[in-house]
Amino acid sequence: MTLGQAGWALMFVALYVGAATGLIILLQVTGLVEFTLTLLLPVALGGATLAAVLALYVHLIRRNSLRPADLGFRRPTMRLFHLLWQIPATMLAGAILQILVLLALTGLDLTAEPPDSALDDIATLPASLVVLCVVLIAVITPLWEEILFRGALLEGLSRRFRPWVAVVLSALVFASVHLVPLSFAYLFTLGVSLALLRRFHRNLWAPVLLHAANNAFVVSVVLLST
Repeated sequence: MTLGQAGWALMFVALYVGAATGLIILLQVTGLVEFTLTLLLPVALGGATLAAVLALYVHLIRRNSLRPADLGFRRPTMRLFHLLWQIPATMLAGAILQILVLLALTGLDLTAEPPDSALDDIATLPASLVVLCVVLIAVITPLWEEILFRGALLEGLSRRFRPWVAVVLSALVFASVHLVPLSFAYLFTLGVSLALLRRFHRNLWAPVLLHAANNAFVVSVVLLST
């Protein structure tokens, strides 16, 4: 996997997701389709996910005739058992760093309200749509994001730079494209950890499982706290 192939895929994922989001906004603004507040979140989430998956398939997998093994989906080994401590350790480290950053930004004001998140609306959805959102966030998204960022981008960067530079750069891109400045510290820590797992386990299953566990935990917290 070359850096050019990875960059090409990343560009088209951004274009496809942007186009899908723009289309949804256009339909809503023009009144051609009026999405209720109940439907807006799953429609936006589903549209963005479908667009990203389509872009990856067309501009990365099919364009380069890639097989699952080429992306890093190789037979798991006994090393996967290390995930039993690697997953909680990563999530704990990221949470601690994120808390420290937020405390610094709020001037150590422990009573400050956390910023609202679009995910807060998930708990208000009907059960069927909650399940759909959970599947999209905790299953589909980890798969396509790991294919893009650790299966393609990290491998491409590793051909150009030293391993630690590739890990840091891939994590910076991963955290930046989420467009959530207040969560940058957590996302960067997660990105570094996902890249290190990719190198440690020599397959993509490990970062996919960590990513899925992280997203499932975030959604669970949202559902249980509302």
